[in-house]
Amino acid sequence: MKRYENILRPIQVGNMELKNRICFAPTFSFLASYDNHITWELIEWMRPLAAGRASLVVLGTGFINAEMPRGAHSVPWLGDDSCIIQMSQLFDTIHAYDCKAGIELVPIGKKSVEPFDERDKKGKPQVEVDPNELTHDEILEMIECYGLAAERVLKAGGDMVLVHGAHAQPPAAFFSKALNNRHDEYGCDTFENRARFAVEVLKSIRRRVGNKLAIDYRISGDDMGENAPTMEELLRFAKLIEDKIDSLHVSKGQLAVHRLTPYVFPPMYFERGANIVYAEQFKKVLRIPVSCVGGMDIDVAEKAIGEGRIDMVNFSRPLLADPQIPNKVKHGKADEIRPCVRCNICIHRTHNFFLPVRCSINPTLGREMLFKGYPLPASSKKVAVIGGGPAGMEAARTAADRGHKVTLYEASNSLGGTLNLGSTPEFKKDIKKYVAWAVRTTLSNKNIAVRLATQATPEMIREEKFDVAIIAIGSEPIIPAFAKDCGNKVIWVGDVESGLVQTGNTVIIAGAGMTGLETALMLARQGKKVTVVDMLKASETGGGGSKMNIIALHNMLEEENVRIINQTKVEGITEKGIEVSNLNGEKYELPCDTLVLSLGVRGRKDVARAFEDCATDVIMVGDCCTEQGTLLNATRTAFDVAMAIL
Repeated sequence: MKRYENILRPIQVGNMELKNRICFAPTFSFLASYDNHITWELIEWMRPLAAGRASLVVLGTGFINAEMPRGAHSVPWLGDDSCIIQMSQLFDTIHAYDCKAGIELVPIGKKSVEPFDERDKKGKPQVEVDPNELTHDEILEMIECYGLAAERVLKAGGDMVLVHGAHAQPPAAFFSKALNNRHDEYGCDTFENRARFAVEVLKSIRRRVGNKLAIDYRISGDDMGENAPTMEELLRFAKLIEDKIDSLHVSKGQLAVHRLTPYVFPPMYFERGANIVYAEQFKKVLRIPVSCVGGMDIDVAEKAIGEGRIDMVNFSRPLLADPQIPNKVKHGKADEIRPCVRCNICIHRTHNFFLPVRCSINPTLGREMLFKGYPLPASSKKVAVIGGGPAGMEAARTAADRGHKVTLYEASNSLGGTLNLGSTPEFKKDIKKYVAWAVRTTLSNKNIAVRLATQATPEMIREEKFDVAIIAIGSEPIIPAFAKDCGNKVIWVGDVESGLVQTGNTVIIAGAGMTGLETALMLARQGKKVTVVDMLKASETGGGGSKMNIIALHNMLEEENVRIINQTKVEGITEKGIEVSNLNGEKYELPCDTLVLSLGVRGRKDVARAFEDCATDVIMVGDCCTEQGTLLNATRTAFDVAMAIL
């Protein structure tokens, strides 16, 4: 059993003592009221994070503006004393679990009320608040708003505020020569002028709260843009503000530039812990604690803290996937941690669509109020689950945990379903880790009898007299008529992903969904010449995936010289390759050795319907009852159905 001694040690941050080094990083949730007040939905969303034994929980994005722009909604507003009562209820809830509570301070600009997709169309960096558009009086007002917001946090009983000075937020934008074109005392002409806004913000906060609140400052170790602050400048800046803050929180990237957004929320394709290299440079020159965020996990954090590279870790997505991480680590149950797959659906919903946060593998996230006090089953039921993919396993575990006796039927020799195919590429090891967890926790559940290599039939289920049958038989690939009987020249993407078949050196992939793009990246890294063809517009590629991950994929595909041809249809097979047609109806040939079909899947509804009367209650879940299968759909539909067995 691996020991996590470093990450569990207490630490002092200003006048605040933390019981361990695991903190929840501020995260958008869109669970505030439409008129920007903290709700019980938001409080209940944060309760598990505190109950899971994190030492500090920070509410993401408290807007400090004296007035909110039209169109800004569902995010907490700290610009008026009316926020104090609800905020105190939140802090009381967090404190009930011996956990410290904080909130992130952020000004909102007019552009912030537009989703990323809309801002992308403008073709230039879109900062939250443009320092060049602010008058001198507006700057002074904003600085004062930071202090007033912090004072309200103190009155509500908070322990800490986080000043967001990364990702092109105002303190970072003022400090950046690329984003600041002013020539006054807050302008770009000198280091002191560029740093002035951040310095005055921190002074404003200290004037209002003294040392009664800890101040954490988030900084980008690398903006990654042209003319971005150098590490030498950032270290000098950190030394300048060190006596005004209690800890430094290191991130990377910026939201102002479309192609850099994945570095703020590192997807599964990136190595974990990429920001540690920046954090350790700050730690070498500062006396205050330094933490790190971005693609971290418990093992990476434990190692980095043990080596003295960072003092603390900030988790967001890992704790959204499993709020019990600190408890499980403390009690020697790290193998039970439900691992985040970094699909970024949580970020995709909140940042792109302004929708409440959800998680692909934690079905209760953002829906805590729905299941709070949910009735227990009146009796233990006999439940059959047909299909051992992600939906089937989720349904089986949930029903079993609620006391039902479950038999899980899987036609193949192993659990996991199509996730086994999708977890093969090296850059998808997060998926592989999740599959291993799902299989392990399913097999070890005493209330689940797993029957592998068993093709369930309606007659078989009927004979066993089950109370409930949950049908989770998944989907089948869409194969066009022209692709049949083409030998090895045309193959299915799942067989390529899993390594069952090999392609030639020149490959065309039909279908630019997430699976097609990921397979293109895998093959390109094997040295293949890859082209992707799809009828969709360029802006519509990556169906089923999150915006951040799609951007990251396109960046990597560009680096690997993968060609993507949009609004083009594959018509048929030729001797030298394939025939395609464009929007104008023009047909032409593209040469290739292999055509890989990644045209999506079709739910096996007809097969599923054969089970309709095999038990008292029969319900379909997952891919077999949807047009576009996603992990989120699989786990949520399965969980909801299993919870409803009363």
